[in-house]
This record gives sequence, structure tokens and C-alpha cells, in this order.
Amino acid sequence: MDSEVIRATIKKSIATIANLDPEEISDHASYKDELQLDSLTILEIAVDAEYKFQIKIPDDELSEVRTLDDTVRLVQQYLPVAAQVA
Repeated sequence: MDSEVIRATIKKSIATIANLDPEEISDHASYKDELQLDSLTILEIAVDAEYKFQIKIPDDELSEVRTLDDTVRLVQQYLPVAAQVA
């Protein structure tokens, strides 16, 4: 799956969960510094990504999610190989 498709999907989730305009979310947004999100909201974004992409991100890696780029990287890392080619 293309990283831009993953990024767009995650941006939509962030916008919905945090009640933000997707156009205001930069491609490399920092959740805490730039978007002013709390840790519970960040966790909700990561869990939503797991659900949408049908993956499981280990708990210890969920705590490392700080930016949109981190979330995209983890989705790509845990997507099944077949889904990455599609």
C-alpha cells in the first residue's frame, strides 16, 4: 500500500478523533507540539490505525508514536507484505 494512501487515511482519522480540519494537519505533524493532542488522543489514533489497516502494533511501540510520520512508519512496518504490494 502506498505511503501517501496510508498518510491520507491516518490524517482523516486524526481529523475525526481530534476534531481538526484535515487540511490543517501537516504531513509531518507532531501530535503534542503541533496539534496539541494529549496522550489518550494519540493512543486512540494509533488504535484506529490498527483497526483500519487490520494490523497489531506492539504496546511498547505504541508508546513511541509522537508524529504522523511515526504512525505511517509503524503501519507500513506491520502491514502484511501482500497488502504493501497492492
